[in-house]
Amino acid sequence: MATPGEFLVNRTSDDCTALLSQLESVKTLANRIVERMAALGAGVLTDYSWPNEYTQVKFVALYNALDTLPGSVVEDDTRDKLVELSAAIQ
Repeated sequence: MATPGEFLVNRTSDDCTALLSQLESVKTLANRIVERMAALGAGVLTDYSWPNEYTQVKFVALYNALDTLPGSVVEDDTRDKLVELSAAIQ
């Protein structure tokens, strides 16, 4: 039977590993959005009719925000801490 400390560390390590995997998936999706916009260009939005007061300015701002995300969606220091625990507890 695991001690409470072992339980805490092992479960947290498992969750960190899962979190890293999900962050990789999120970054892949964000890259896909950015690449699609780069490939098609903002010019294709010229005749688009924006619904519900959403605007091209808001859409481009979203694209720009996604384009500036760090390598793993979280700051590198946070990612490094997740990786360090996952690597240490196996």
